[in-house]
Amino acid sequence: MNFKIPENIVIAFLQDNFGDLKFNSTGEIRINSPFADDRKFHMYINPEKGMVHDFKSGYGAGFITFVADYMEMGSRAALSYLIKNYSGRNNMKDFSLSDYINKSSDLEIPEGLTWFAEDGEGIIRRQALHYLTKRRVPLTVIEELGYIYNPGNEYNRMIFIPFYEEGELVYFLCRDYTDKNFLRYNNPHGIDSKKFVYNIDKIEETVFIFEGVFDALMLKDQIGTAMLSSDLGKQQASKILDRAPKEIIFVPDNDETGKRTLEKNIKTILTYKPPSLDLKIYVHRIKKGKDFGETGENHIDEKKCEEWKKLDLENVVENIFRR
Repeated sequence: MNFKIPENIVIAFLQDNFGDLKFNSTGEIRINSPFADDRKFHMYINPEKGMVHDFKSGYGAGFITFVADYMEMGSRAALSYLIKNYSGRNNMKDFSLSDYINKSSDLEIPEGLTWFAEDGEGIIRRQALHYLTKRRVPLTVIEELGYIYNPGNEYNRMIFIPFYEEGELVYFLCRDYTDKNFLRYNNPHGIDSKKFVYNIDKIEETVFIFEGVFDALMLKDQIGTAMLSSDLGKQQASKILDRAPKEIIFVPDNDETGKRTLEKNIKTILTYKPPSLDLKIYVHRIKKGKDFGETGENHIDEKKCEEWKKLDLENVVENIFRR
């Protein structure tokens, strides 16, 4: 969850639970690690970025996840706990998680947005949630999404899918969940979608690259991103490579377009790959359905993915003609 927790809430929680705090000149807060025998304040919290890193145990996470792990509760419960106990709010009736989002200045969030992580009831919420669960999107992923109800608005009755970069909301996609909207997908106007990478902040050693964002949403405990078309953009490739992954696994759609563009997209990655990056590329091929979202699966067995080699896609034809 990429919600911006104000510094006063972070400090209040840490003081209440850990007592003495140390403050660095860079603005970081240090505490004794609760996950190891620590008396030298090895855990660092950056309240501006909302990140936690424990140099004693190696633990690293966002601040909300840290609170959830420490308090032994879910992320949604941890967020509500922080706001209710440390924000100083007496009335939670008009509370919105959107108040705690750090977003790009040129991005306008649609009115009527409600996050699934917020407490709520009602037929609109149930309809949106039913759509996602019917598609078998994991509940841990659903908690990071939202839904929009604002009659007359172009995003009305759509699922809200946020894109974060360095903890900041920079882009979003909306997906109709009623099958009645004029558009199935809608996005911010005047902003190039190919500049953004879904889940970019979560990419570490392994990333799966899909065509559509709903394919990436299907993964549980694995990280996927989406090209948002059949072609991988140059900026998208560069941003993915900047995360220095060790493995990139392409999951092309099971159609002619997916097969035709796979080689091109792999070439784009190789074109922008730094010489120092030790990278392996694999391909996971869909056997049933058009795309990964249609399989209803939430996990990809990396051992069954094919390692890509240049010979497989480029030199076979050349070798045939040489004979």
